[in-house]
Amino acid sequence: MSLKVLQPQKHRHHTVRFSSDDLPRYKSLEQTEQSFVEYGSPQSYSGVDSGAPSPDFPFQPAAERFRLNEQRIKLLTAINQIVQQRAEQESNRLTLSSLLDELRRKLKRRVEDCHLDKRDKLKALKQANQRLEKEKFSITVEIGHLKRHLEKEEAHHVQHARTAVVQAIQGVTKSPLELFTSCSVSQLPDIVCRSVAKNAPSKVADYKLNAARLMRDIVDLRQRLAQVEAKLSNELKRKRQVENDIVRLRKELSATKSNVASLRLLPAPQKKPCAKFA
Repeated sequence: MSLKVLQPQKHRHHTVRFSSDDLPRYKSLEQTEQSFVEYGSPQSYSGVDSGAPSPDFPFQPAAERFRLNEQRIKLLTAINQIVQQRAEQESNRLTLSSLLDELRRKLKRRVEDCHLDKRDKLKALKQANQRLEKEKFSITVEIGHLKRHLEKEEAHHVQHARTAVVQAIQGVTKSPLELFTSCSVSQLPDIVCRSVAKNAPSKVADYKLNAARLMRDIVDLRQRLAQVEAKLSNELKRKRQVENDIVRLRKELSATKSNVASLRLLPAPQKKPCAKFA
């Protein structure tokens, strides 16, 4: 099955050489009138070949001449077919070589594009890693700052409560001695509670305000922490996607390299001589 020729081919002139035995023998052009007279004589139309030799070429019967002509026609037909087959093979070889060159160019461009894409992906991955490292560092610093702030607030409130208790105890101890003379030991806790309760409303309001402020700070910190965690999860997803893309590009690059190596190892097309002319 012959391939279609994609490019117009130049017309080529093919010549066929015959041996001296196959060449027909013709009379010279000098014998003009005499040959026509002899050809038109009644002896030439006798219908029976006499078999007498001619001075120019030996006489051959009509059947022999017909057989030789048929052999020559068959030989010329076979030669023409062989020449056509060779021309088709040559055109197919040129077509296949052009297609192979085009495929090699496309493969080379694809390899270059893969290299560029790989370089861009690696650059983007490095930038993403650096950005993630910076964000991680900032998050850890912020978390440490928040922890220290909470510890300071807790220590401040504990110290404030301790100070209030100490002041209350000092107020009780500075009371006059008549306080203890008019009551028994069993009534002492009630007296201490009443003395502490003098400044209780202002302290409770202060504690409530501080607690509300701390609750707002805790809610704000939780929201910020949730936002940071969401951003970190998104960056990790993007990092995994970039790593998967790099693995896929490496596989494609290895496949293209193997294809290029296989194309380089292909043998060059060789011309096979025809059996009749070998």
